[in-house]
Amino acid sequence: MEKDFQSAPKRFWQTIRRLRRGKHGSIQAVYRAASVDSNLSGEFTAEELSEAMSKLKPGKSPGRDNIHPEFVIHQSTTTSGWLCAFYTSCYQRLKLPKTWRRASVIALPKPNKPAEDPKSYRPISLLCVPFKILERMIHSRIEPVVDSQLPREQAGFRRGRSTADQVTLLCQDIEDSFQNNEKAGVVYLDLTAAYDTVWHRGLHLKLLRTIPDRHMVKFIMETLSNRSFILQTSSGQCSRLRRLKNGVPQGSVLSPMLFNVYIHDLPDTVSRKYGYADDLAIMLSRPTWKAMEEGLNEDMGTLVAYLRRWRLQLSVGKTVAAAYHLSTREARRELQVHVDNKCLEVQQAPKYLGVRLDRTLSFKQHLEEVKAKVTSRVALIRRLAGTTWGASAKTLRISTQALVFSAAEYCAPVWSRSPHAIKSSRE
Repeated sequence: MEKDFQSAPKRFWQTIRRLRRGKHGSIQAVYRAASVDSNLSGEFTAEELSEAMSKLKPGKSPGRDNIHPEFVIHQSTTTSGWLCAFYTSCYQRLKLPKTWRRASVIALPKPNKPAEDPKSYRPISLLCVPFKILERMIHSRIEPVVDSQLPREQAGFRRGRSTADQVTLLCQDIEDSFQNNEKAGVVYLDLTAAYDTVWHRGLHLKLLRTIPDRHMVKFIMETLSNRSFILQTSSGQCSRLRRLKNGVPQGSVLSPMLFNVYIHDLPDTVSRKYGYADDLAIMLSRPTWKAMEEGLNEDMGTLVAYLRRWRLQLSVGKTVAAAYHLSTREARRELQVHVDNKCLEVQQAPKYLGVRLDRTLSFKQHLEEVKAKVTSRVALIRRLAGTTWGASAKTLRISTQALVFSAAEYCAPVWSRSPHAIKSSRE
């Protein structure tokens, strides 16, 4: 290429433009190296279909095709064979019904947010039920292959892993820094619309490197192409059809796994990483604050460069840092961690995966928030109860387990065993 620059500058700049447009042969080269795994590309069986349908929940809203889950769940054996043949044909021919590519989106208002701001609403996508079944069968086939190649630091939507695991690991590493009399610093990264900004070409390349079956990868990319949605209001009004050029579909069972594949090759850092899908934190402990800050700044530079390369955007305003030390005076240090020459906000008790991690791991603020939440929900349950009126005992029991116990027991192994948590607060 250097010779072309001197002898044939026109050819040199044509090559540069081709690389910038993404028209180089990287994906084609990986395609040629990929194989076809018969275990992944075989015909769909009745057992796979039955397992996928068993995970459907009756009463859920249908998609644009207006097919309800109950209609599919109660199908006969003959229909099961026909569905397997239909799904196999879709997979082998790389073709999907147009209706499956369209989603109905309902916007639910977020609490205490201005109604005129579009960001104050949480979009809920309603996908076609038959397409959900096909996605689940694809998910079941590729899950063992993908899971074996994901790093241990990524726990999002993986079997046997949970948010409590990541919070426990992070707290244990901070606790180790306390025992070693070191200064610990954590940066909690926030990605802007992470799922919606996944670059399809980049995902395509990473899928080829992860899944040893080029036809399976082609089909997955086919499910992502030509996607569209219609915004539907509570009154039944619909917006015009809008196309989706990037991102993984919201509400799809494949989306979390595809995002895990997209960021599975995060660069090595001195800091330890803790990931749960798009929730990422890095932690580093050193004998001095200066050494720790230098390490965090270097690692943040590495991660930001990676994110930009793969067209993911870091929200600098929502990315925060925190210092941890048993000495209150030491823990009040304002960490100097920079991104694009901007110093990150330092918080005394940032929230990670729903748990407030204060600077000494006393969990005081977190337990106060849990207490307030549980108290309000208990009051709600009491309003439903009565000796001569109200909900039945079964309904009250289910409501209590869903509303009260779920909030009180969330990540309880983390704070219930903390040696720094106040006993009265835990009780």
